[in-house]
Amino acid sequence: IKKYGAVSEQVCFAMVRNVNKIVKTNVSVSVTGIAGPSGGTNRKPVGLVYIGIKKDNKIKIKKYLFKNKGRSYIQKSAVNKALELILSSFK
Repeated sequence: IKKYGAVSEQVCFAMVRNVNKIVKTNVSVSVTGIAGPSGGTNRKPVGLVYIGIKKDNKIKIKKYLFKNKGRSYIQKSAVNKALELILSSFK
């Protein structure tokens, strides 16, 4: 977190890898992002979200930039994308 910041691909990767070790499941999910209304910067704007999925031994990290239509919109969009990624991992 000190090196890359809480909202980063690297932290998302570490979170999904480590949650899998703790709960010992076949599928794990991690989400980190900036839902706003504040906290965004030019490099990491409001709406930036990383979602990590680990299924078996494969980890996939996706980066999204959702429109800044409010905190709730960004949170719901991130949950929907996470669910899509989980479902697609079983195909």
